[in-house]
Amino acid sequence: MKQIKTCLRGLFALVALAFACSAAAITLSGNTDIHDPATIQKEGNYYWTFGTGDGIVSRYSTDLENWTYGDTVFPAGSWPSWINDQVSNFAGNFWAPDVIHMNGKYYLYYSAFAETSDSFESAIGVAVTDSLNNPNWQDLGMVVSTKTQPLSSTGWKINTIDAGLFVDADNRVWMVYGSHYGGIYMVEVNPDTGLRMDSQRYPVVGNSGNWQEYEAAQVKYINGYYYMFVNLGECCAGNESTYYIVTGRSSSPTGPYLDQNGVDLWNYGGTTVLSTDGTYIGPGHFGYFNNYGQDLATIHYYDGTTDTGWPSRLDLLQLDFSSGWPSFTRDYTLKVGYDRLATATDGRVAIISRLSNKAVDVEAASRNGGANIIQWGYKDKPNQHWDLTHLGNGYYSLRPVHSGQSMDVHEWSSAEGGEIRQHPWTGDLNQQWLVESLDNGYYRILSRFSELSLDVYGQSMEDGGDIRQWTYWGGEGQQWELRYVNP
Repeated sequence: MKQIKTCLRGLFALVALAFACSAAAITLSGNTDIHDPATIQKEGNYYWTFGTGDGIVSRYSTDLENWTYGDTVFPAGSWPSWINDQVSNFAGNFWAPDVIHMNGKYYLYYSAFAETSDSFESAIGVAVTDSLNNPNWQDLGMVVSTKTQPLSSTGWKINTIDAGLFVDADNRVWMVYGSHYGGIYMVEVNPDTGLRMDSQRYPVVGNSGNWQEYEAAQVKYINGYYYMFVNLGECCAGNESTYYIVTGRSSSPTGPYLDQNGVDLWNYGGTTVLSTDGTYIGPGHFGYFNNYGQDLATIHYYDGTTDTGWPSRLDLLQLDFSSGWPSFTRDYTLKVGYDRLATATDGRVAIISRLSNKAVDVEAASRNGGANIIQWGYKDKPNQHWDLTHLGNGYYSLRPVHSGQSMDVHEWSSAEGGEIRQHPWTGDLNQQWLVESLDNGYYRILSRFSELSLDVYGQSMEDGGDIRQWTYWGGEGQQWELRYVNP
């Protein structure tokens, strides 16, 4: 079972408490048996993941440590009828789902696979629900399939399984998919429909279009790079599994992805970052989860404490990108909230981006509810001045002087890229902000509701660049000078 390092209790720990500490090592417990765990999603107080199985299995937790069986997405033994046309021998065992939150809904991408008399057929579909805690799954149909995909450049069929969804720095949504045979590819997803944006696809991982071992690809944008995580080796053989994870990175979502030696993953590159370690056998199917600024990875592994290595189990590791390349550890403390730093002083401020040196600005000095919040060169104008007021609960209101309204997470978005606008003051959680010193002359500003950071969208340096919310990772587009001005 997973070990997380022991924390000592003491006066200092009570003062600086930011982590979940206990007198003994923490282990994942409960129903941790799962294969191909999906990217964790948090809704309210619940964390959810989904996995391979009849109807698509699920697990949920309230603390990331203790896990419970959830319901299947589709009733066991049933599936959307379109699959029968694309995967003729499908029997209901869905593979390797992934989940992404878009436009206030949860989209689950799943794989259907079956062998034929001389080959295989596969397809990826998508279902949507308004809530994971109280699901109302509706199938949206096919995204890609073996039958509809062109062959690889060398004439191999494309195995359309193992969808991995991610959002790029410009808030565009992408799906990476594929397995053995013709390679792993990238397509853009329309966030309004959940389906493909267009017919364009990009080769990103493989053996130049020939048969190759890669599968279970997933991408995460962090610290200015897109990191591709993908598996090599033999899966699904219990304690005989040789699965391991390699990585490459790119400055573009569509690649090329290069390993530490500069080898393109499309040409069989890949730097090994995680492999068998003791009883954690054959780690695979990477997923990323940001836990209050803490970079975590979900995987499955085969349980070496059993005779066969089965069942496969959920594991949760910490990631470190300080070298520019990811490393994994099981020796860490699970955070239960953002680190509490020194807070700001009440007053009237201009909020200046460290990245662009531009001010947070209500667009066109509008006094209307719903007006957009952008950045603009600082002109010492009332629509660039904000009354910063502590609310007595650790959070602040930020109210533009010219309108008296409030900085607001628009439409209660909990998604990366959610818009920041002004709305009349209500005091709701989406108008409360954590404003904390970074001890370098700048502050971070986090929404109490979404737990996401005020962010210069797309690293814009231009007047009119959007201010939105994004997972806090410490970039200069998320660091803010509070320039106090006279009332």
